[in-house]
Amino acid sequence: MAETRKIKIAISGGGLAGAAIARALYKHANVQVDVYESAPEFSEKGMAIGMAVNAQRALEKLVPDADEMFTRVGAVTINSSRIILAAGPHTGTKVIDVAEERPGKMLHRAALLHELLEPIPKDRLHASKKLAEIKSQEEGLLLKFEDGSEVLAHALIGADGIFGSVRAHVLGADHEAVKPVAAGWAGTMNMVPYAKAEAKLGAEILNENRQFGWVSDGGIFIHDSIMGGKMVQCIGTSVNLDTSGARRIPIDREYMEKAFVSCLDGPVAKGMIDLLLDQESPAVFAQYEHTNAPTYVKGRVCMAGDAAHAMTPWQGSGAATALEDAVILGTLFEQIRSPDEVERVFKTYDTLCRPRSQRIAELSRQTGRILSGIADGIGLDPVRMHDALVDRWSFIHDFDLDGHIKSAKAAFKNTL
Repeated sequence: MAETRKIKIAISGGGLAGAAIARALYKHANVQVDVYESAPEFSEKGMAIGMAVNAQRALEKLVPDADEMFTRVGAVTINSSRIILAAGPHTGTKVIDVAEERPGKMLHRAALLHELLEPIPKDRLHASKKLAEIKSQEEGLLLKFEDGSEVLAHALIGADGIFGSVRAHVLGADHEAVKPVAAGWAGTMNMVPYAKAEAKLGAEILNENRQFGWVSDGGIFIHDSIMGGKMVQCIGTSVNLDTSGARRIPIDREYMEKAFVSCLDGPVAKGMIDLLLDQESPAVFAQYEHTNAPTYVKGRVCMAGDAAHAMTPWQGSGAATALEDAVILGTLFEQIRSPDEVERVFKTYDTLCRPRSQRIAELSRQTGRILSGIADGIGLDPVRMHDALVDRWSFIHDFDLDGHIKSAKAAFKNTL
């Protein structure tokens, strides 16, 4: 094996994907990891995040005290994700309970980010560092930032999100899969105290500790509890009514009632609309995704998380796949002792992780049509919807992560 040398890894992006990868790498004595975040501070936008059983398995590989961590952040065990029809002739009919036998957990995104970054030395976390240029050199990379600073690294992992710049470097600026594409939906969310949600939705459904999805003709309302049950996250996502191409679209009651017109007389629509509008500057945010990239790597640069496989949220797997990326990258970097082996690591990561993440992204597109009541041949028929949904999460939840890790090690050895 090549001589042992400290391998300097730069991560662009300090969100959940970047933090998870940093957590996977920092503990290895052969690696020095630095995280460069473009924002003035390390923070996570958004509210709650669902952790299905496969995400929990991945997190346990990264955070040894995962069970205690869930307690610290007030994670709520979700007994199932219950899908109910909120419009049409079968209004009020339960379609399916997803993951009832293998409960997920709901926690705050910012709390998870804090936990992932907590053990990383503070001098390895660099805020206000927006990557401007990547230049290949004989022994690695020269990274230039918009503030004029430069750093040398042996490799770069791009975890800079769906609108980041590393993807263009990996694929080429003119590649058809570089730019995010509109997925066709737009959603809004709000987090409200339990008492406020109870007043609008009633205690009966909130006390079940389930995630509820209320499907109408063209949209879905979702609500679930977080922070030990003290807060309720409310989401309303519908087919995007805006044609301007804007990512953020201000909304009012008229917009929401038009988007959810088919279920206004149903069990939760009016209450959910009230809760979603009860915030400063309410808006919906257009969903974007990536079309499949032919590779996640180029030389000593790779992309992970949303930078590699941004997907719609309908399978609830965006964060989970990022955690799985982190586990495999951590596993592979543990195998090497020299920067000269980085390209083998990245090629193996691409071979192992890209097919799964892209398959999940494709599933999510189809699931979105089912869960918003617009799938051809299914619509708001509860039996057809059940049959279409019943096995859609098996591929994700049944994932053998330990077997995946063994495969990664074996595949890496075969690259010699």
